[in-house]
Amino acid sequence: MSGYVSHTKAEIEEMLSLLGVSDAGELFRSIDDSIKIGPLNLEGGKSQQEVFSRLLSLAEKNKAYKTMLRGAGSYDHFIPSVVKSLASRSEFLTAYTPYQAEISQGILQAIFEYQTYITLLTGMDVSNASHYSGFTAAAEAALMTNSAQRDTLIFPDNLNPDLYKVLKTYLEPRGVKITLLPTKDGLIDLDTLKNMDGSGVCAVIIGQPNYFGLIEDMEAVANAAHAMGAKLIAYVNPTAMGLLKTPGECGADIAVGDAQPLGLPLNFGGPYVGFMACKAADVRKLPGRIVGETTDRDGNKAYVLTLQAREQHIRRERASSNICSNQAHCALTVTIYLAAMGSKGLRAVAQSCVDNAHYLSDCLESIGLKRKHNGEFFHEFVTLTNGKSDVIEKALSEKGILSGLKISDNEMLWCATEKASKKSIDEAVEIIKACL
Repeated sequence: MSGYVSHTKAEIEEMLSLLGVSDAGELFRSIDDSIKIGPLNLEGGKSQQEVFSRLLSLAEKNKAYKTMLRGAGSYDHFIPSVVKSLASRSEFLTAYTPYQAEISQGILQAIFEYQTYITLLTGMDVSNASHYSGFTAAAEAALMTNSAQRDTLIFPDNLNPDLYKVLKTYLEPRGVKITLLPTKDGLIDLDTLKNMDGSGVCAVIIGQPNYFGLIEDMEAVANAAHAMGAKLIAYVNPTAMGLLKTPGECGADIAVGDAQPLGLPLNFGGPYVGFMACKAADVRKLPGRIVGETTDRDGNKAYVLTLQAREQHIRRERASSNICSNQAHCALTVTIYLAAMGSKGLRAVAQSCVDNAHYLSDCLESIGLKRKHNGEFFHEFVTLTNGKSDVIEKALSEKGILSGLKISDNEMLWCATEKASKKSIDEAVEIIKACL
């Protein structure tokens, strides 16, 4: 079988002739030679069968785990078949971001329904059309609160260290400072927070649950933030919202997070989708697109982009946000998942996560791996490993089990979702016991 060539020699010559150039190189004469990479020396074209065989051989090098006991921001949840079935319909897969918004009623309705679910999930007043990830949503939330008089974000040291890196990348060029808040036994120390100088603080960010899986007293932290004149940004796990009080109920001003647990597979780290919602008082500062519901001149229901013109999103440094693509397909997938599960289904998933994680914790403690922190937790927790983190990780991996995340030689962050059965947990515990 011959390789595939997109254009014939005759077609290429015809196109060059119409453009008035002798060869393809003239099309790029405005680009300086110093930044051109030169010949790529690629192999000749291959047939579809050859390419497929090559990709299959590469895929076989991946390690497929039958059981995953790791989270740390990306979670292995069961995805009902209806989610992929509906999300893969051609009209959804081929839809593009709605630049000519009002003629894209279908995608606007989908985004509107996504926004509705996010506001219900977070207890906030309004949601945007989504962000690239939970981390970028958090960064945009911090920029919402920034002002000339208040330019400091308080960041507790019990949040994901990768979140800190993203915030630093986003905020430092905009003149926003980050102050680390020491924590106590894995939780925000309210006394330390209350005693901080809040005169220049624009916001306090809190994880619910935090990076160590612990459940924070969000209401108390919100009160402390508001007392110093700052906003509270809640970075929440959406699955946990099936059981815990919403950010809105706890007094948060902005709620952000990653919606990956709601129907999106792990898929090598992406694509994910960040959600963002806020109280009505901050709606005009909310970055990204917002879809509203109205009626047309005939009185029929219609959907529109509201509060912002599309040009807002392509103004580079003068835009309030540089989020241009709205992750619409990922947001649609989340919408389908939440519609399929409903409030009772989401609560059942959350409860199953709690039950399985606590069972895993009890089992690990019974063989000598004590929890590091004493607080209540959702579906993640840290154990001390007696200096055997590497040994445990290797032993579990050999049996097709992804261990908790190694935090240090003596600490591991474990996670159990609804997919972690009692049988799989018991098997993992027996393997760990042999390592000790």
